[in-house]
Amino acid sequence: MRKLSSDAIGIIVLAAGFSKRFTDDKRQALMPDGETLLDNTLKQIPATFRQRILILHPGDEDFAQAYQANWRICIARDAASGMGHSLASAIPLAKNWDAALIALGDMPYVQSTTYSGLQKALLDHPIVRPSYLGKAGNPVGFQSAYFSELAALAGDQGARKLLGKYANDVYLMDSEDSGILKDVDIKADLPGIEAGKNSTPF
Repeated sequence: MRKLSSDAIGIIVLAAGFSKRFTDDKRQALMPDGETLLDNTLKQIPATFRQRILILHPGDEDFAQAYQANWRICIARDAASGMGHSLASAIPLAKNWDAALIALGDMPYVQSTTYSGLQKALLDHPIVRPSYLGKAGNPVGFQSAYFSELAALAGDQGARKLLGKYANDVYLMDSEDSGILKDVDIKADLPGIEAGKNSTPF
């Protein structure tokens, strides 16, 4: 079996949603440190991820300019049809990767060490997912053997279908990071999210 390389394990960040429950563009909502929600999410991703894709939606072309120096931008033309369509649109751009970690742009509390741990775990496990106090969270990683199925996703369930289909392939990485369970859906989530609120779009 060919040995995987950390340099060929990239990250895909889903930020192509339309914030319907938030009512404004939550990606640009300011957090207590004065930076936007999306910027807080992205700054936690370590430099060891040299391959990076940021998925945005149509109309984000100007918004994307702030990120294109450090991210390969994927405009998901069918983003309005759901997360599955958005993720599928980015997979062809990752065709030369050994594996991909799929992260959510509205999860700013995930720690940098969690991303690093999952990247390392993907060297030895086909599918990886973090777990906090017995609860599985995000981000989720897939080796390239699953890319063809990821590219065929549709609807709004992301990769959840694959996690069920290949449950025996999933490695749960124990983590002390409660941020893997916390997302921002509504404005009330911004000041602080109660522990245990689980975001499970996968």
